[in-house]
Amino acid sequence: MSQDKDKSKDDQPDAGPAPAQQPVEAADSGTTEDTLTALERDRNDLLSRLQRLSADYLNYQKRVQRDIESAREFANEQLIKELLPVLDDMDRALEAARANHADDDPVLAGMQLMHDKALETLGRYGLKVIEAKGKPFNPEVHQAIMMQPTAEQPPQTVLAEALRGYVLRGRTIRPAGVVVAVAPEDSSAKKSR
Repeated sequence: MSQDKDKSKDDQPDAGPAPAQQPVEAADSGTTEDTLTALERDRNDLLSRLQRLSADYLNYQKRVQRDIESAREFANEQLIKELLPVLDDMDRALEAARANHADDDPVLAGMQLMHDKALETLGRYGLKVIEAKGKPFNPEVHQAIMMQPTAEQPPQTVLAEALRGYVLRGRTIRPAGVVVAVAPEDSSAKKSR
């Protein structure tokens, strides 16, 4: 048995103090400087990539925020476009009522009140009527449906409005259909033809 005890003592590692580690010999200074330069270059590269990525992310956040705001502003655009023919019908009904009824007629007054209330309600959602008559022709908000020679107005002036136009929060959702003035042809030029 004593032999077994001796064997078990030999099998166990010494719990004594750990042997002192040998100091690592310093590499030559040229290799260390090259390693430091490479590490600094890698660090600078990673920092510049991080800065670009951070800037891209901020730009992405701003773009998404603009898209969300735009979606909110124009969320009702399709509904409002669907209501424009109703406003057109109300305009035509008012014109007919004015032609056939006195100004103090309660039916005419009621129709005018409903029309004004509809425009006021849609106006709270950003809808505005394009004022066209007498204004210079602007292709961004006007659509020329006819050209009319006249000497009474300067060329490219809107003479009449055939279809009312509307703007929703600065965006034209339907251009005004207009009659545009053009210079009359010279009568002497006609005779020479």
